[in-house]
Amino acid sequence: MTTNHYMAIVEYGKKLVEMTSEMKPLARDYARVRIRANGVCGTDVKLVDGVGFRPQLPFVPGHEPAGEVVEVNSETPKYRDYIGKRFVIYPHITCGECENCLSGRENICLAVKGSLGISINGAFAEYVDVPLRNLIPIPDDMDFSVAALAGGVVAVPLLAIRSLGDLINKNVVVIGTGGLAMAAIQILKNAGSNVIVVGRKDKKLELAKELGAKFVINSTNTDYVKEIRDFTNGLGADYVLDLAGDPKEVPVAINTLKRGGTYSVVGYSFSTINLSYSKIALDAIKIQGSRSYTRNDLRIAVDLIKNKLVKPIISHKLPLTSANEAISIVRSGASLGRVVLEI
Repeated sequence: MTTNHYMAIVEYGKKLVEMTSEMKPLARDYARVRIRANGVCGTDVKLVDGVGFRPQLPFVPGHEPAGEVVEVNSETPKYRDYIGKRFVIYPHITCGECENCLSGRENICLAVKGSLGISINGAFAEYVDVPLRNLIPIPDDMDFSVAALAGGVVAVPLLAIRSLGDLINKNVVVIGTGGLAMAAIQILKNAGSNVIVVGRKDKKLELAKELGAKFVINSTNTDYVKEIRDFTNGLGADYVLDLAGDPKEVPVAINTLKRGGTYSVVGYSFSTINLSYSKIALDAIKIQGSRSYTRNDLRIAVDLIKNKLVKPIISHKLPLTSANEAISIVRSGASLGRVVLEI
């Protein structure tokens, strides 16, 4: 039997607790993955705080993992060859049969069985069991900490950006300066967009400019709607990519769009947003949500990192036993990049 060491939520709003348990026998067509790195993000903070997602406790967070396969239960030869190989894990356990799965939108599977670290025990752990089809290979020379961020940091904005449409020479406003935003800036720049970043921390805005943003705005004491209108010769932006998830910003940021523009919601909270009917209708504004990412997005994200087109920004690397410190850092919003647990 394999003994698993992990950090678990045992009471919402309290610190994670170190625990161990014996793992169950591996299910058919599943792999046991020795986790080497896992990114920590705002969703993990929401889980620990009991905001929105409230899985049955004790519960193990962690939905941005990479590691190596140590055991396989499959009669398929190609899967038996996975032992000892390195992978990033697609976190959603999907049905593979519904309309959305069959059309390549398994990120919104209509009969999803669970999501690693969201509703199924995740990767704040030494080992995780996942379906073999959820394993995406990573190059031998790719650092596990970087590979772990291919999903939660790179593939998340990638899906949203791919759904926007023509990006060449388009003015795209990025709301937020976290890890997703830093990846989005690089993707948009490579796609030929004029990237405008709105945030509240000067150091993060400086990094945004270094990564390719053409115009950055500290929104703390600035009318950024006017500044963006001026930058776009009065027309407004083609797209807004909202990665911040601040409900107070949406009614403001939507006014940066030109007629016919698109507002893409990626970051989120569990609050209610009040928007102007007339703005949406009379300016023909399109509002769309973008949830997580697909396996294909994850494969593309690995290639983007491999080919040095996108570099995930890592600010802290901590051991598994420092998971509470990692949560505190993310909660504070002070990190200049992603916090990663190296396990």
